[in-house]
Amino acid sequence: MISPDRAKELAEETVAALGAARGDEFALICDKTIEVSGGWVFFYNSREFIETGNSISALAGNGPIFVDRSGAIHHLPSAVPWEEAIRRA
Repeated sequence: MISPDRAKELAEETVAALGAARGDEFALICDKTIEVSGGWVFFYNSREFIETGNSISALAGNGPIFVDRSGAIHHLPSAVPWEEAIRRA
């Protein structure tokens, strides 16, 4: 079982890699993180959107990252509510 801090590190590494792959910088929206019985749900967006609120910089279709208590990372879809997506993860 991993700690909340380790789950956050894993989520940060994941979104940084996603951003780098697109030539952008993505970051977690830390005040939106949700702890559930099976782990943690982390929401993210472009760093520019998080810092400026400029909707032109916002990502579209980016589902949250779910880090389960074993440390496995799941990319949740945006087509269904995250609560439903976790049940399928």
